[in-house]
Amino acid sequence: MNKKLAAAIQRDNELEDAGMHGDDRKTCWSHQSWAEDCADQPFHTQPSVSHHPRPA
Repeated sequence: MNKKLAAAIQRDNELEDAGMHGDDRKTCWSHQSWAEDCADQPFHTQPSVSHHPRPA
């Protein structure tokens, strides 16, 4: 993972912890990637009960 992505994931985590809605993330916590790069992944398009949100 590159440093820019790692910093963006950390920033999104902090913003989400402070109240930002998860849909506003620029990164994907589940895939540890940019949100736009994994938006078409089955996890996002067909969620199931086996997938859980980011732990607190």
